[in-house]
Amino acid sequence: MLKPLLLKPLMLTVAAVFSVASLPVFSMVTEEAKRSDGSEITYYLTGRDSDHLLVLIQGSDCNSVFHNNNINDYFSQVMAGADILTVEKYGIDNGLSWNTDPQRTDCPDTYLKQDSPLQRVDDYLTVLDKLDQDNRYSQIILLGGSEGALVANLLAAKSDKVTAVVALNGGGRFFIDDVLYNMQSQMPAQAFSEAEQGFRQFAEAVLQSNEMDTAVSGHGFKWWKAMLTADQQQILQTIDVPVLLIQSEEDTNVDPHAFESMVRALKKTAPHIQPHTYAGLDHAFNDAQGQSQVERVLADIKAWIGGRVQAKN
Repeated sequence: MLKPLLLKPLMLTVAAVFSVASLPVFSMVTEEAKRSDGSEITYYLTGRDSDHLLVLIQGSDCNSVFHNNNINDYFSQVMAGADILTVEKYGIDNGLSWNTDPQRTDCPDTYLKQDSPLQRVDDYLTVLDKLDQDNRYSQIILLGGSEGALVANLLAAKSDKVTAVVALNGGGRFFIDDVLYNMQSQMPAQAFSEAEQGFRQFAEAVLQSNEMDTAVSGHGFKWWKAMLTADQQQILQTIDVPVLLIQSEEDTNVDPHAFESMVRALKKTAPHIQPHTYAGLDHAFNDAQGQSQVERVLADIKAWIGGRVQAKN
């Protein structure tokens, strides 16, 4: 079985960046929209009376984004004055308590059965259509990390409402390379050789199936199928808005070497993509001494967004 750290969310080490007392307070409104199957999408809109919208997309954890203080309090600051949108995953609402244990046993069955990057993209499309019926937003910026980076890229490829994307530590072209790199970084050589064979067999079974009753590393069949069939290089080639593609060079959750290969391939065909790597930093933007360098990363993101967006007066 894969280690639960496989897709550890990157929005975990930001608390030291800002003083909570210095942050402005805005009201977060809980709203709902309907999926085609009749189920409810729960989302949260923090209104700042802006014509700009910052969409924050969480990683792969089974948690309510409502309780993610790092996303709501800190990453929300990278686009001054913007309205902030977050969307819950299928089967999750703010009644699910915050728990960073990847082995948690109270993850909703509907989440395990229905959640996937493709489902999340559909949900964001539904919510954005609802919010922007009157063309309220002149700028819609997506920011996602880890799995959220893939979701952001997929969403930008499908929506004509998106004006820019920030994708953090989303790895390379194919997810299987990221998985194997993660496993190899945490295992002795002999153990990895055996684990690699087992995972490749699992991956092939998923790819050859239309349905499986499985839950591996806290995710069900639909999630694994979507992740293993995604071609992130191809997705990025179809996006026609600016993309800031960030990758830490010492990341072990995803493969930074595969990221570099993908960027080289994209260089001539996708000039709208701006790659930016951070030497010596890991998946959570910590340095070799374990010190968070998120403040520097956030400052770079804020500057990049600021160069593309004029704040509403």
